[in-house]
Amino acid sequence: MNFIESVFNISESFMKNPRYVYIDYEKIESLGETISKCKKPIFPIPEEKDILKGVILELVAASINYCYWYGVPHIRPGDASSTRMYELLEHSFSDFQAKSQFDQCLDNFCRELTLNRFPLLSERINHLNELRCKGDLYSKGVDYCISVVNSHDCDNLNYFFVSLIEKFPGFASDIFLKRAFLFFIQLFRRFGWFWNELNLLYTPADYQVPKMLEYMGCINYSSDLKSMIESYQLIPKHSQIECEIRSANIIAVKALCEQTGWNVADIDAYFFMRRHETDRPFHLTITTDY
Repeated sequence: MNFIESVFNISESFMKNPRYVYIDYEKIESLGETISKCKKPIFPIPEEKDILKGVILELVAASINYCYWYGVPHIRPGDASSTRMYELLEHSFSDFQAKSQFDQCLDNFCRELTLNRFPLLSERINHLNELRCKGDLYSKGVDYCISVVNSHDCDNLNYFFVSLIEKFPGFASDIFLKRAFLFFIQLFRRFGWFWNELNLLYTPADYQVPKMLEYMGCINYSSDLKSMIESYQLIPKHSQIECEIRSANIIAVKALCEQTGWNVADIDAYFFMRRHETDRPFHLTITTDY
């Protein structure tokens, strides 16, 4: 089974006869022309000279990069956000110098998430604990990152992708594999790795990019769905509505990649870094998927 390609196949299945979300290919073509004239965005990532540590930071971050709001989009316990999560992560791993310190640094990180009252705390700790499981030499998390560092330049992204979701089931639990895609996209952003294979990946389908796609007219919501989002109604995880939003996200970004020649990391960054241009709310789904 091709796990990466299965995500696009699933997305196409949901969008064959949608009820709530519709893709506007004319708007996508128009926006693609605009994007093609823009300078590619530079996604901000803190510099890390220790390559292995940088990969470990991205693996840990991707394990819990989801659901920072509580109740409504603007309520963020402990100022929770992906930016705040990375700040706590960097602080927790500030003394990381040897592979044997991984568990201790992970303990620090769990403590920081707890004290800062991050939502879905027990789920986050469970996902982090998957990285602790005993590997061949060190924890599975460290073993996996060492293998990526040693062989990242061998055109074997698919091998590492399958290995990721086999070793750490938390990544595989999302049928759209958002956090798995994000891990490799972040490695590209941090180190420039897998640049010639990035076209194999699809966008990490989440909250912010579909919000921007709808704002820019590339996807359209039914009147009922638009009302639900504007009134902060919860949309159930794995519901048809949620799956159509995420499927349209994946298909629209793929179309923009093909039109512009930009890769999935570039298009994702284009939308994510402009997310504050509108005060429209994103759809609310309580999930560890995104």
